[in-house]
Amino acid sequence: MKNGRWIVCLLGMLWGLCQAGVPAQAASSPLDSVVEISVDAATYQQESPWNTDMQQRIGTGFIINVKGEKRILTAAHLVQNAVYVAVRSNRSSKSVDAEVEQVSNEVDLAVLKLKDQGFFQHRDALALGDLPKPAQKVTLYGYPVGGESLSITEGIVSRIEYQPYSYSGLTFQAIQVDAAVNAGNSGSPALVDGKVVGMVFELMPGTQNISYLVPAPRIRQLLEDLQDGKLDGVPELWLDYQFILNPAQKNYHRLTPQQTGILVNNLCAHTDAAMVLNKGDVITAVDGQPVTEDGFVETNGKQYSNFQNRIDLHQVDDIVSLDILSNGSSVKRNLRLNKSSQTAKVPESKPRYFIFGGFVFLASHSAPACEAVGDDETGEPEDGKDSVSLVQVLPTSSGNIGFHDAAPMLISTVNGQTFDTFDDFYRLVKQGTEKNIVLEDSGGYQVVINRHLAETEQDDLLKEYNISKPQSDDLEGDD
Repeated sequence: MKNGRWIVCLLGMLWGLCQAGVPAQAASSPLDSVVEISVDAATYQQESPWNTDMQQRIGTGFIINVKGEKRILTAAHLVQNAVYVAVRSNRSSKSVDAEVEQVSNEVDLAVLKLKDQGFFQHRDALALGDLPKPAQKVTLYGYPVGGESLSITEGIVSRIEYQPYSYSGLTFQAIQVDAAVNAGNSGSPALVDGKVVGMVFELMPGTQNISYLVPAPRIRQLLEDLQDGKLDGVPELWLDYQFILNPAQKNYHRLTPQQTGILVNNLCAHTDAAMVLNKGDVITAVDGQPVTEDGFVETNGKQYSNFQNRIDLHQVDDIVSLDILSNGSSVKRNLRLNKSSQTAKVPESKPRYFIFGGFVFLASHSAPACEAVGDDETGEPEDGKDSVSLVQVLPTSSGNIGFHDAAPMLISTVNGQTFDTFDDFYRLVKQGTEKNIVLEDSGGYQVVINRHLAETEQDDLLKEYNISKPQSDDLEGDD
């Protein structure tokens, strides 16, 4: 019996050693779920939008589940203006073509769909974890420069703060880590206990071991947003506010010394907030979580985050509950988050341009601004408009003398008329009948174009600068 027990124990030990020695190639291993992404992207200079160059980029992505189907998550800036995208698994020489399916420029996230779904066989999606804690150890997987196989680095969470995302210029929660991150790590997942707690989206130039992660809750908000197949974005309150720290100011707004909150300074038109809140209201709690005097709410145990993050993690058209002190009275109000954050910082994938008499005009979509609330406020969001800039003046024989240094110039009116779209601007300039075309910026600076000279010199100018088309494709049907 003793010998029999010894044999059983020995077999058990050997089995345990065999199990421990299984290489990390199982279906749930990050080694199988993290991929290298190769991108060929079209780029252009704003001053010469008719010319397109190609740029090659290398980055990282990882498998996620979207509506029960496997996709690749990566950084939006990596696939910006992508013409061709391919993914490659660790230690494989074979690439699989991919296409950009969804992009959230605001939070620098993109979802890729593979053209060959067979790639996902025996490869699992990585599970999303929770927000990590400061000083917690994280492991990063990616494909930075310096080699072709998967790189694994470790670090700790240095801090979790609400800060600008450089790609969009908008402010959201981000995780700072001290793990080694280099070019090629964009899109790398950071794991704790086998779950993704964040994704690398930028590093701080000129520093060592300071990089930032999009937190897992932000990624989860994106994936939940995509459940209906449409990306609505990140909701925003659309108001101006300030923290109430001064005792006299607290007393003025009828707060007790113990009460804390944020003061509503200004409301933006075309939002539900303009219908529900009033200037001078004090928001004391969001979804039942008290707002501290410096604008924080409790999120995870003793962790705190900016109260705006509580709004960000909702979906557009969700209802948020606000505790309000209005004229000294405590009330509860439900607010529909019907307007999302939007950025105009990211260049458009295909330039919209127009050249007339050597003046080069470039359009961009202008994100909605905060407008004053009017008497006929309905609370319904409005779309952004196009802005048009004079980006370069190509010297000609006579038509634009004196304006060679006028660019860059953001144009407000054409012969005194405003415009909402690039099509409107094009028609005012190209199809007008005025002898002179007078362009002005918001400060009244003028550029005057002689229509006849511009039209007669146009063909020679295009030949001289080797410009094949005087306008982008979107304007070709407007002649």
